[in-house]
Amino acid sequence: MKGKKIVPLLLAAVMGASVLAGCGSSIDGKKAGATLDGEEISLGLMNFMARYQQAFYDGQFSGIFGTGFWSEDLFNEGTDTETSVKQTVAENIETLYLLEDHMEDYKVEITEEELAKMDEAAEKFMEDNTKEAIAQIGATKEYVKEMLRLNTIQTKMRKAMDEEVDTKVSDKEAAQKSISYVKVGNTSTTDEQGNSKEYTEEEKANLKKEVEAFASSAKDDFKAAAEKAGYTVSEDSYGAEEESLDKALVEAADKLKDGELSGVITGEDAFYVVRMESTFDEEETEKRKSEIVTERKNDHYKEVCDKYKEGVKFELNEKEWAKVKFDKLFTIKQEDTATDATGDNAQK
Repeated sequence: MKGKKIVPLLLAAVMGASVLAGCGSSIDGKKAGATLDGEEISLGLMNFMARYQQAFYDGQFSGIFGTGFWSEDLFNEGTDTETSVKQTVAENIETLYLLEDHMEDYKVEITEEELAKMDEAAEKFMEDNTKEAIAQIGATKEYVKEMLRLNTIQTKMRKAMDEEVDTKVSDKEAAQKSISYVKVGNTSTTDEQGNSKEYTEEEKANLKKEVEAFASSAKDDFKAAAEKAGYTVSEDSYGAEEESLDKALVEAADKLKDGELSGVITGEDAFYVVRMESTFDEEETEKRKSEIVTERKNDHYKEVCDKYKEGVKFELNEKEWAKVKFDKLFTIKQEDTATDATGDNAQK
């Protein structure tokens, strides 16, 4: 249920792609990759879904992080990216089958017409990719169609769960203030050779005087005064639960009215001068309302799925699952249009 779970979510973006490079796999797809309450889940299907996920990552991230990123800890989870993604894929597969088991809870059905479109999409996927790539990704028409079916169930279940969520958010809950501010680091500087140098107490005092002089000159035109002083003006908005901005900065800003400028603020590692742009930013408040609704929906979805997992036994076949490796990279070619889970053209 982690944020990087993108097998179903990115289906439309990747299903219209061609996997251009590949070599064969030694995975025995007939073996069980896992069991869910004693029911076997094919290793072949699990391998395909994992490698399908790998293909997306290869296409998106190898150019950024290099071809060796699978052995790195990209998500800061204390393990390599391959292990992390495989764990996420396994968790997702468990969730997908549990959602299928509970379709009646939300009166969700898959129509014959939808199944026919999935069959067409699976056939197209097999035709659009080279034999070498198909072998490397471990695809069969049945695996592709099954992934499409499970993802469609998830989409429908998620939509039904979302409809249970309260979408009303008050101005008070979402209220956002907008500020512009200058930040001047007060702990260290860089010498002519590029080395970091800690400020002495005297240097900090002198720096504070410089910032005070700037604050005095900035009352009429904050941005122009900052540019003249060589400072950068940053813009931000925040609400009652703000945690990313310096606490001292927020406390000082909260005392200002629209258009007012603070004096010098001594933060945790910097001096600040802040200008209150709006004590109630309507546009940012509306954005925050949307974010709150999304958070509620995500929380509700997670709560329902976690409840489905209670009393259910999901066991990985660790020996066979360990054979799924991301040691051969894929090359992805995006096409002009994408195909959704039912085979229709999807909007990008």
